[in-house]
Amino acid sequence: MGERAIRKPTLRDVAQRAYCSVSAASNILHGRTNLYSEVLVQRVLQAAQELGYYSPRLSRTPVAQRTYTLTLVLERHHPSPTRNPFNYHVLDGILSTLEPLGYSLTICTTTALDEATLWERLCESNAEGALLLAPEIDSPLLEWRRRCAKPAVVVGSTLPPSYGLPCVDVDNDASMRELTRWVIEEGHRAIGYVGGHPRYWSALQRERAFRETLAEHGIPVREEWMLEGRYQLESGRDAARQLLQLDARPTAVLCANDLTAIGLLQELQHHGVRVPQDISVAGFDDIPAIHSFSPSLTTIHNPMADMGREGVKLLLHIIEHGGPASPEPILLPGTLVVRSSVRRCG
Repeated sequence: MGERAIRKPTLRDVAQRAYCSVSAASNILHGRTNLYSEVLVQRVLQAAQELGYYSPRLSRTPVAQRTYTLTLVLERHHPSPTRNPFNYHVLDGILSTLEPLGYSLTICTTTALDEATLWERLCESNAEGALLLAPEIDSPLLEWRRRCAKPAVVVGSTLPPSYGLPCVDVDNDASMRELTRWVIEEGHRAIGYVGGHPRYWSALQRERAFRETLAEHGIPVREEWMLEGRYQLESGRDAARQLLQLDARPTAVLCANDLTAIGLLQELQHHGVRVPQDISVAGFDDIPAIHSFSPSLTTIHNPMADMGREGVKLLLHIIEHGGPASPEPILLPGTLVVRSSVRRCG
């Protein structure tokens, strides 16, 4: 009989020996000792040494321990990347960047995980860092800096600086301002809006930019024309049905994303409302699906694949060279794409 293979110690082993949580052990072994008492710090370091567990604090050769693996963390309410245009294109950018570099990508879904299990899984994984895909406003992932020592980059959300997480996103503010200004320049003054899901930062930023741009041009916001959406086809259809019940209707409606705009356009046409002759419609994202509909949709081209690529590049730079604790977000410009769904008014 050959000798039984010796199991390598895990972070959980260290945590159990030191009588602490896995996330606390991970933070201490990655140098974030200021969060814990000196007694606990020494207990964790001693447990790691006794078990022969590698950590950056205990080894001078971290390069030899690299796994060349990253984790993509999906939010609780995110649909599968294969069923959502935004997630699909961001993932495409991530994979196209990682493949020639020889990196692997694991995907972590948080839907069925309680918070304790989530942090244990993320902190104990062999991934060198994480890409957090569009964290929600109340997401537990916003606690990353406090709960996990591994580097992480947010892709698809622009978080407030207080969270201390580097972000790569489209410039939601500037892009929506550009679209709104252009529609105003086309002569429209009665302008409605269908927002995104209120749990997402982008929805807040795009709606705020729309409201502020109208105010800058002296155009009042009609609250009955401000409709809540969910970044889905059905929310666009719901918005259209609400508008059709009003005596006074806008001449143009801007939508927080293309799926919403398509649903709005379809429902208006179903009820005999002509687009753009009766109501103009514009979207945001420029997803390929819009080319199947008539009229063709005026929208903002969102560089979603580039967002994934830049997120990977930033994360790898932080892993290999370090980075500032709270860097400025990388905001990619959106591009106005004028098509036939918006007519000149007046």
